[in-house]
Amino acid sequence: MKHSYKAALAAVLALFLLASLSPRLIAAEPSSADLDAAISSGDFNGYVTNLTTWLSQKAPADSSKITQAALAPVLQNPAVSLALAQRQFIVKVGNSKLGAFAKADPANKVFLTWLLKNPLALHEYLIAVTPLSQHARDDNSFGISTASLETWKKIFTADPQSKQGVYLRLAIATALRPPGTGSPGSGQQKIPSPPLVRYNYFKTAHEKKELFPSFDKLTAWEMQFVVCSGASEADLTWGREMVNTWRPDLRTGERVVDTTSMVWRRNSPVPHVDYKAVLDGGGKCGPRSSWSVFICQAWGIPAIGVGQPRHACVAYKSLNGWQVAYGRGWDASKLEGMGGREFLASVTDRERTEVFSQVEQLRWFASTLTAKEQIAAVRAIGQTLAKSAPTLSEKKLKASEKADEADDEPRVAGPAKNGPAVTKGLAKAESSAAAPPGVIRIDGTGFFETGGITVWGGEPRVTVMDSIDGGKQVHFQQGMASTWVGYKIDVPETGIYELTAKVATVNNGQAMFVRSFGAMAPVKKATASAVWKGTKELGPQAAVDNNPSTRWAVNFGVDKAWIELDLGQPTKISTIMIDERAYEKVAKFLLEYKDGNEWKKILEGTTIGSSYAKDFPEVTAQHVRLSTLDCSGKTGGPTFWEISVGSVQDGHGWIALPWTAGLWQTTKPMDIRLAKGQQTIWLFTPYQRGVAMKSFDLKLKGREVSSTSPQSNSRPE
Repeated sequence: MKHSYKAALAAVLALFLLASLSPRLIAAEPSSADLDAAISSGDFNGYVTNLTTWLSQKAPADSSKITQAALAPVLQNPAVSLALAQRQFIVKVGNSKLGAFAKADPANKVFLTWLLKNPLALHEYLIAVTPLSQHARDDNSFGISTASLETWKKIFTADPQSKQGVYLRLAIATALRPPGTGSPGSGQQKIPSPPLVRYNYFKTAHEKKELFPSFDKLTAWEMQFVVCSGASEADLTWGREMVNTWRPDLRTGERVVDTTSMVWRRNSPVPHVDYKAVLDGGGKCGPRSSWSVFICQAWGIPAIGVGQPRHACVAYKSLNGWQVAYGRGWDASKLEGMGGREFLASVTDRERTEVFSQVEQLRWFASTLTAKEQIAAVRAIGQTLAKSAPTLSEKKLKASEKADEADDEPRVAGPAKNGPAVTKGLAKAESSAAAPPGVIRIDGTGFFETGGITVWGGEPRVTVMDSIDGGKQVHFQQGMASTWVGYKIDVPETGIYELTAKVATVNNGQAMFVRSFGAMAPVKKATASAVWKGTKELGPQAAVDNNPSTRWAVNFGVDKAWIELDLGQPTKISTIMIDERAYEKVAKFLLEYKDGNEWKKILEGTTIGSSYAKDFPEVTAQHVRLSTLDCSGKTGGPTFWEISVGSVQDGHGWIALPWTAGLWQTTKPMDIRLAKGQQTIWLFTPYQRGVAMKSFDLKLKGREVSSTSPQSNSRPE
């Protein structure tokens, strides 16, 4: 009886042991039919249980035998790789939620069947949805929302091309981070675009080759930081058109983030209703950060808004990897819920796509196991692989592109000792579209000389660049107290001409001053009371040479100075033009002419500025003297670029530049008097925010018989 009891007990124990081992012993390789049944019924419990058991059998029972060499052929097996991805997907969505999604719409079942049987698409999605931070990946508590699956399904159904390649990654990115989920800030549209609209928008832009080439190489995770932009599609299109027109040079090296330097650093006087308003009105660091993110995304560059102590900037993926710009570097940065150092380390992990994928597969594999020793062994392999990533020493953690623009406005520099920089013979005229009959068209690049005065840095001259629509264009840079170009013009007859220019501007309230030379009395010789430290180049002759690139200057600390013009012979004069340009120091002055041995007053004035012109009762004189009686400010030291007298003024006036949002537009006509023969015409942009010019036109309006000058002496408001 006792023997019989023992035998029965042994049999029960054997059956119990067999039952406990049976899942490991009898789990079969998951079949396509089993998956179809799970999708059709909306019940994934049995399928995922079998997946788990079958996969766990692939690990050696002895944890000491779990090595990278042992697991490599297992994980490289296509069937195992697909099963791991299927299980990770189902578990992260949740059996019941995925079942409800499958039952909700027949189209959902079609989508899931395609997805769960497509190793590439499934793997791409799982890597993209994997959290960035190391902590979140180790915690492994994240889930997958069926909302992203619903969005992806709509794109999948609408566009067959979304099943592979760059458009597959674009579809995944749009599903995970739809429009409006990116960095909040100025200029965003109030109601985000539907995800399908955003997907189609970037697909079309890519097909038209409007995005930068680097877009083709982005992962689905990186593309999320493009498509999530809160900008409208209209603004995104405009952002590219604006760069193409206004600053096409920034396409080289994908440097469009540099347009942030043109976003005026001030409290915006206009509401930021869109990104055109952000660029026009400017703002402190917040709107500038928003702009940086937007303009990168418009071109297909991933970008993220960055918070820093009392500041905001941008992180973006340049051609040299992720960079911080307009800030204090990675160590001061907070983004994506982590510090800049951690973000950079996590991105570095992701950029090693093959290693990153292997580490994640090992994590998925470890989650199928129950024995602690096995789990620890698998995770240890993943940690070893992860440590092979590049170290942080490859990035300068405290470095930032354009860090000098992070907070305060740069200091204004004083005048250069030896005058402005001047460049001669740089450009050759490029042919523009044929001018209409009766119009003289001058290409912007046909200048014979250019120069400028810097305030916030940069090269003091216009820059020449290739136009996106052919030919070339010039750019009057920001950060200049003044920039100018000179053109030689053959004027067919004396008269009043209408001058129009083809320009692109990004700020309201800008203006360009135009001045011609050749109609006023020539000067034989000029003398002065003093010259800046005896510098010959800054002598009085520089103020009467019909060249606004040169000037006469006096030492700092001097308020009272004079310059005398010898006209060579008695000459009837009734008008004067003075160009004090950028420094504008004079507070009081006196103009006199010599009558025998006596100096007689012609007129007195206060401020002069860059475009002073005034008529006075006619006198006959050979010697004329301009004296400064007082200078404003502490430095003193008056300086004049040009002083001209005569009976009729040279052509001059201000062109009010329209706000074009960076696109080409023709200015309203400005009347300018030109004398017959070879003339020089100079264009000046004092303290402007960056002006692009393609060409300007002259059209005879009427032959002048009067000596009255038609130009306005005041700058347009």
